[in-house]
Amino acid sequence: MRVNVMKYAVGGCAVIAAIVAMALGGSIVETVEKGTYHIKQAAISGEMSAIMEPGMYMQNFGDIQTWPKASTFYFTADVGEGGSFDQSIEVRFNDGSLSNISGTMRIMMPSAPSQALDLVLKQGYMNFNDMENKLILPVVRNALRLTANLMSARESYAERRADFINWAWDQIQNGLYETKEERKKVEDLVSGEEITKTFKVIRRDKSGRPIYQRNPLEGLGLVLANFEVKSFVYSDKVKEQIATQQEAYMAVATAKAKSQQAEQDKLKIEAEGKAAVAKARYEEEQKKKRAVVQAEKDKEVALLQAQKVKEVAKLEKEAAMHTKQKEILLGQGEAERKKLVMQADGALKQKLDAYVSVMHKFAQEFGKQKWTPEIVFANGGKDGPAGNSVAEFMNLLSAQAARNLQLDLAVKKQ
Repeated sequence: MRVNVMKYAVGGCAVIAAIVAMALGGSIVETVEKGTYHIKQAAISGEMSAIMEPGMYMQNFGDIQTWPKASTFYFTADVGEGGSFDQSIEVRFNDGSLSNISGTMRIMMPSAPSQALDLVLKQGYMNFNDMENKLILPVVRNALRLTANLMSARESYAERRADFINWAWDQIQNGLYETKEERKKVEDLVSGEEITKTFKVIRRDKSGRPIYQRNPLEGLGLVLANFEVKSFVYSDKVKEQIATQQEAYMAVATAKAKSQQAEQDKLKIEAEGKAAVAKARYEEEQKKKRAVVQAEKDKEVALLQAQKVKEVAKLEKEAAMHTKQKEILLGQGEAERKKLVMQADGALKQKLDAYVSVMHKFAQEFGKQKWTPEIVFANGGKDGPAGNSVAEFMNLLSAQAARNLQLDLAVKKQ
């Protein structure tokens, strides 16, 4: 009987031990799943450690917190995307209009164990959700609200939508902008009148870069990425206001565009007129220049022609002078020759030629006369024997010719 009791006692202890082992087994060994890391607090000493690598390790009854290595932060109005309620962030623009902005962003947690521990020990975040609500959400919310305060709702709806997204993301990464107030004169879109308004503007350094406030994320090892603004949800009243402003803006812009177009057309017409005048003036100047060039050319040609004529006349004059000198010299030479010839023979040849010519003419004329017979019996006269009258006449003519020619037919002895 006693043996049976002992058996039952041992069996009961074994069952109890098995139940205890099963109950406490999860506190002895733990496993780090992929995509996560663990923050462990030792059971007795309370020492904190970060287990970053996936796999099993000895828990030893320590307290374990599981953190994701990366996660998506949602600030969206879509129920079911990131939560069961509207998580969009309300902002107010500098014209007083409200809007709810929805979007997402990726968060990469620290990869170094020391930085992972600092989030718990130094920053005091109990878990990842606590960190999202106390760190990430305020950073995003402040960046969106400050950015909205730098523009109007209509600007965020239209021409400055890209600026809104860029400025918000810049502040999330680097810290909020330091701002200052400036009074500016602007044109009212509805009335077209110039009014003075106060605006908040970004303070910048000498190089034009924004001046930032302290960044709460600095040194924590967190990396943010894939920032996306999905939608701007304006109230119906703001939508109507934006639509009215947009219509007024478009009307003003259209009027300005037409005015500018008219001004451009005017300037174009003036420019075309000036261009036409300039072209005509240019063409006239070119004609004038061509006329001047042609006149100068004609002048040069005339001068060259006159110079040529002058040089030709000079050459002809010189040639005439040479010809004159030649003729004079030839005449003087001929006269001298004739003089010498006449001195040499008494101009015998000339005298004989003249004598022959005269006698030849005389013989021709004399032969035409009718004379008495060749035999004539002359009677004696008181003057002596009768002679032939013709012969006497001929002798007289010959004597006359010889005397006129001063012809000496005697052959001179040398």
